[in-house]
Amino acid sequence: VYHRAEALKDPVTGELLGYEAAYLGTAHVTQEGKPATLAITTIDHEIATGDRLLPAAGQASMSFVPHAPEGKLSGRVVKMHDTLEYAGKYNILAINLGSRAGIEPGHVLALYRSRDKARYDLDGKKEEFTLPEERIGLIFVFRVFERASYAIVMESSGVVKVTDSVRQP
Repeated sequence: VYHRAEALKDPVTGELLGYEAAYLGTAHVTQEGKPATLAITTIDHEIATGDRLLPAAGQASMSFVPHAPEGKLSGRVVKMHDTLEYAGKYNILAINLGSRAGIEPGHVLALYRSRDKARYDLDGKKEEFTLPEERIGLIFVFRVFERASYAIVMESSGVVKVTDSVRQP
C-alpha cells in the first residue's frame, strides 16, 4: 500500500527527477472480486482512502561493497525521508544523481554544506570572502534510479538539509 506519488524535483534546477510514492504497509487479498476484500498485514504509516495498491515485489538481495565513484560527480540533496527539513546520522535522503550520472549501489559520497560569505570591516575597508564548503559527513547509496538515488547518512557532524552538496569523498 502506497500513498499517492509526489514529484521529486531538483531544488536548484527544478528538473523533474521522478515520482516518489510513500510506502505505508502491506495487505493480503482475503476475498477476490470487484470490489475485493483486503486484510492489512503490516502498517508503517496511516492508510487512508485514495491510497494505492501495487503487487508486492519479491525480496531483493541487498549485498553492497562500499566504494568511491570513479570520475568527478557533483550533486545535491533533494529530499529527506520521513523528516520535514533536516536529517542526521542513519536518516535516508534522496540525491539528484542517478544511473545516468554513473551512480551505482554501494557508492560512498561526501556531504558538504555551503557556507555564507564572511564580511570584515578592517580600518574602514570592507571586504567580503566566500567561505569554502565544509565537509559534514558521508552517505552510502543503496537504491539507484535514472535521475535520482537514495542514500543513508553514515556519518554526520551536523544536520543535513536540502541543497547540501554531495561528491567524491
